[in-house]
Amino acid sequence: MSIRILFIFFITILASCSSDKIITTEKNEYVGIFRNIIKNNFSDKTKPIVSKVPKKTSQWLSRFKQPIILISSLDKKNQATLVALGNNKEKLTWVSSDGISLTFDQGVLIATRGYSQDLLALKYLSPVNLFKSKNIKYKKVHRYLSSDNKYNDIDFQCLGKRGKSKPVLFLEYNITLDKFVEDCVSDQHSYKNEYDLLSGTSVVIKSKQWISPTNEYFITYNLYAFQKL
Repeated sequence: MSIRILFIFFITILASCSSDKIITTEKNEYVGIFRNIIKNNFSDKTKPIVSKVPKKTSQWLSRFKQPIILISSLDKKNQATLVALGNNKEKLTWVSSDGISLTFDQGVLIATRGYSQDLLALKYLSPVNLFKSKNIKYKKVHRYLSSDNKYNDIDFQCLGKRGKSKPVLFLEYNITLDKFVEDCVSDQHSYKNEYDLLSGTSVVIKSKQWISPTNEYFITYNLYAFQKL
């Protein structure tokens, strides 16, 4: 009888130990799974998302069958291709697929539509007279629309300077550009526009121009100058 009781007691202890081992094993497995989930989630969130912008080449440009320009934010993260919409006395209007339009007079931005604060109009010096000067003072007036739908004109005093020529690689072309910089100041605002001109001419190849106090700057690449249409 005592032997039978000892045997039953031994079996009970063995079963209890086995059960504890199974529970411990399952606990460790769940902890391991949970740790992996946390690790994967944190590693996914900390990986930076790289925005791939296609390289602009003459081959890429050849896909377009109409004149285009490229506009970009200063950090190059936001870009858009605009196609020619109309030409009125050398004033070219370009439009994007989402309805933003820009109007230029020989490379100088004179109006926008579709931005949160549009440049309605611009009083400015003739681009030919501006870009042929090495050092010139002049006035500009930017017109916007106020919150109560009234015209808001901002008067700027500007100083324009033409810099030295330098060779650059644009697409796959080696060209020489002159840098023209205009510094403009008003009572409340100031900006610095930069124009890269084909050397010895007033042809703007690339520019950084100020739109408004809200939208600030954007870059324009006049790619149509290199298109073979």
